[in-house]
Amino acid sequence: MIPDFFQSPEPVIHIGLWKSIVGLVIVLFATFVGVEVRIGNEDDEH
Repeated sequence: MIPDFFQSPEPVIHIGLWKSIVGLVIVLFATFVGVEVRIGNEDDEH
């Protein structure tokens, strides 16, 4: 019973950590794509 108690919090921590990492990657990727689109639009206007 005791080992089950100690093992149960670990997956929750890993899931929370992975959600944070995936969220940061998505934000950084979206920011990068947004900057690239902005630069591309400026190049088309000139």
